[in-house]
Amino acid sequence: MKKRDWFYFIIVLLSVNLYAQKKKDSIIQIQEIIVSGKAPISKERVTAKQLQEKNLGQDIPYLLKNNLSIVSTSDAGAGVGYTSLRIRGSDQTRINVTLNGVPINNAESQGPFWINMPDIASSLSNLTIQRGVGTSTEGAGSFGASINARTQAPSSKPYFQTDQSLGSFKTHKHTFGLGTGNLFNEALKIDAKISFIKSDGYIDRAFSDLFSYYVHGLYEKNNTTVGFMTFGGKEKTYQSWNGIDAQMMKKRRTFNSCGAIYDSDENIVRYYNNETDNYNQNHYHFYIKQKLTPIWTINSTFFYTHGKGYYEEYKQNSKLSNYKLKDIIIGNETISKSDLIRRQWLDNNFYGIVNRLSGNINKWNLEVGISANSYEGYHYGNVIWGKYFSNEHIDHEYYRNKAIKNEVSGFFKAIYDLTQNLELFADIQCRSIYYKGHDVPGGESIFKNGGTIKFNKNYNFINPKIGTSYKIEKGTIYVTYGLTQREPSRNDILEKSNVKAELMHNVELGVQQNLHKFSYSVNWYGMYYINQLVLSGKINDVGSFIRENSGKSYRTGIELSSSYQLTKKVSLSANSTISINKNINFKKETSSYIEKLGNTPIAFSPSYIGNLIAEWKPIKKLNCKWINQYVSSQYLTNEKPKNGKLEGYFVSDMTFEFSPSLLSMKYLNFKLALNNIFNCKYENNGYYNDNTPYYYPQAGFNFLTGISLKF
Repeated sequence: MKKRDWFYFIIVLLSVNLYAQKKKDSIIQIQEIIVSGKAPISKERVTAKQLQEKNLGQDIPYLLKNNLSIVSTSDAGAGVGYTSLRIRGSDQTRINVTLNGVPINNAESQGPFWINMPDIASSLSNLTIQRGVGTSTEGAGSFGASINARTQAPSSKPYFQTDQSLGSFKTHKHTFGLGTGNLFNEALKIDAKISFIKSDGYIDRAFSDLFSYYVHGLYEKNNTTVGFMTFGGKEKTYQSWNGIDAQMMKKRRTFNSCGAIYDSDENIVRYYNNETDNYNQNHYHFYIKQKLTPIWTINSTFFYTHGKGYYEEYKQNSKLSNYKLKDIIIGNETISKSDLIRRQWLDNNFYGIVNRLSGNINKWNLEVGISANSYEGYHYGNVIWGKYFSNEHIDHEYYRNKAIKNEVSGFFKAIYDLTQNLELFADIQCRSIYYKGHDVPGGESIFKNGGTIKFNKNYNFINPKIGTSYKIEKGTIYVTYGLTQREPSRNDILEKSNVKAELMHNVELGVQQNLHKFSYSVNWYGMYYINQLVLSGKINDVGSFIRENSGKSYRTGIELSSSYQLTKKVSLSANSTISINKNINFKKETSSYIEKLGNTPIAFSPSYIGNLIAEWKPIKKLNCKWINQYVSSQYLTNEKPKNGKLEGYFVSDMTFEFSPSLLSMKYLNFKLALNNIFNCKYENNGYYNDNTPYYYPQAGFNFLTGISLKF
């Protein structure tokens, strides 16, 4: 690590005890402890204004990258396109994402795909991050963290708004929104938005071409609320999931081998210009909120999501038999291998209902929830071109299989006010999951050297949680315990048929106070796993990480947040996570032997994450921030290889926001984001294949700037 990095690392560590009390309009609020009628769980809430201050085209993982315990990554290197985040080292398959309580995670892969909801941040009223098992109200599938996003209610006044931004790597975003205001005796109101985002990306050819829409109508009368919301996105991105090795990184950090076409001497002669990922996804939510009595309220949401898309890839010298094609006879020559172009398709439907009944009886706060959903996914592949193909081979289908996943879940949550200052909390959740994968008759899949896809799994889980909170002067002390279990994903099952479900015990103990000019929170967590599915460090042929059961393992650490108001114009804020993440008696299994490696670090789990933010308001309408993040080193595999590590890095950003008042406009705002101002060369993601580490380099200094107008 460079001396400068050590210097900033020490600043971040020391600043934990010197935090300034944030004002309501700062980017990141101090960690909030929920008390009084809600579970005693530590969480962070990010408001719409906080999101919009940074929303210039980057995806949500990059808008949240300085929140507590978060590390964000980007395949294209600049925060647009395929992005992801990890919380406490847990990858996105463990992070349960909901929108207005509706599950967003893909039912099979279990992770959210932010690229399928481009610019959803423009339509959010707030976003809440829970770490650990969380509560059942934040979704059934949480196994390490939860993100619950809430959309904005349609405006009661008519408006037109536009947000325009541009920046490095030919990045530009154009968003247009309008609202009808109150209609039909102020009972109905409708908002609508469309957005276009394009970027060439930092990595070679890693372009993104994204479109999204959002429409939300709301009818309210007396004790009844009825709403309909539809939103969706269309994306086309050039693939950039291959990463590069250390030798190539020294020569050309932006090198991208995806789409490369080689000659007989392994020299790149050209690139296939349509080595792309293409996907459309559309969401439909119909919801009803009815106040039954002064005590009881019921909420029901019916939802349907449809997605369809494909990867297109140029494959060189591929065996025709792998694509269920016969050898081609040309004259006296028999062709068994050929260059070809394939498309791997996914066509899926996901639908269900979420019901919640809540009420207050004397000292009891009660909530009951019942949800059911069903997923149907068709996986199939076509060969659309071949070097030696005749017309009869074109658009040849070489595999087709279907997946069905059904889930029914329910929970009961209760909070009891034992005394004026002491609350008790209990939450029990039941989940029943049926998951089946099979070949479609006549379209048998070829998987792993000729094997077919066939599995039939049932999982039944009971997940209890208990806790208590005690109010102190301007603060709270709390403790919670939760047990949760989770089923493997499709990729887990296909990689290893006897893969096991995971179980985690989670304890959270914390304190939080908001004093006059000083606010702080301290949270200790312990997460003990049985059969945790840890990232192995390897990726499959479409860039997804392969996971493996690690036996017993644990994560434990201290999360610290604080803020301090230096003057009326200057404040400081910081957060830090110091953690230990270990596999217990980890074993490396091969076809011929089992190697015992003892206790090893869990892959992609840095022991320290720290953020320091200085905020300055030189004049009333101008807000300036200096945002710093340090992430310590992390291993690419669970075997602790000497050459398989991501080095620690320090990244510093600056943002400026100016909001002058003009009589003809409701809102005028100028924004400028200067990212990685010290031009740090760093990698925050990678993988390990055949004893060789591969990295995803991130952009050096870059900028984004924008203007927002509202009439």
